[in-house]
Amino acid sequence: MVSINYIRNATLFILNKNNLGYIAPSEFDIFCGLAQRDIYENLFYQYNQFINKQNKRLTGSEYANIPKNIQEQIDFYASYTDNTNFIYDSNKSTWSYTGNDLYRVENLSLVEIATQKKIDVELVSKSQLNVLKNSPMTTPSLLFPAYTKIMDEFKVVPTVPSTHTLELFYLRSPKSPKWTYTNVAGNPVFNPSASDLQDIDLHESLMIPFLVKVLSYCSVSIREPEVEQYVNSEEAKQFQKQQ
Repeated sequence: MVSINYIRNATLFILNKNNLGYIAPSEFDIFCGLAQRDIYENLFYQYNQFINKQNKRLTGSEYANIPKNIQEQIDFYASYTDNTNFIYDSNKSTWSYTGNDLYRVENLSLVEIATQKKIDVELVSKSQLNVLKNSPMTTPSLLFPAYTKIMDEFKVVPTVPSTHTLELFYLRSPKSPKWTYTNVAGNPVFNPSASDLQDIDLHESLMIPFLVKVLSYCSVSIREPEVEQYVNSEEAKQFQKQQ
């Protein structure tokens, strides 16, 4: 996590250094949410880019292993379901995740409750699942289960018996940033004890590109070319690091 108060102080310091403008708390929260989502989405493209470079032997190892570093940034959002939030609907014969933070499904496992042994459930297309079921040679079994996904529901074949359960490994969505405050003499003052406080939900290593991204949205809001020039310069540096 990155302290949202630190980001706000840094943002206002840069903007107010030359009296360029002020960003209200409500605007700041929106800009942080947009910047956070933008950076999160871009991690997957960066990872793919550097994996291709790694396959061409164009990346280093250990601390210079960029794909591994990006994977750690993505793994910040890795999560597993449990029996309370991944449930079976007997009416539809489907499983569904009841939480509201599912972003990307990474893996589905069939778990034998007694032994905790896990078998990966293969994702297949809807048409392919029918083909598999109609052939005695390829019908899914407990040793070779399959599933298809429809919206937020999972159709698993064969039907999961009471001796087993399912475990979903997924990437969650980032939590919406919230800078909490109280009004003191008409000025917003940070309130770290507020129940709805939410820091920036990113890996700490992404703090600088995140701050630059927030400033880019601020530059649009206050329409100051000096801020925009600073942002363009910093974004150019970040781009060079990705090449």
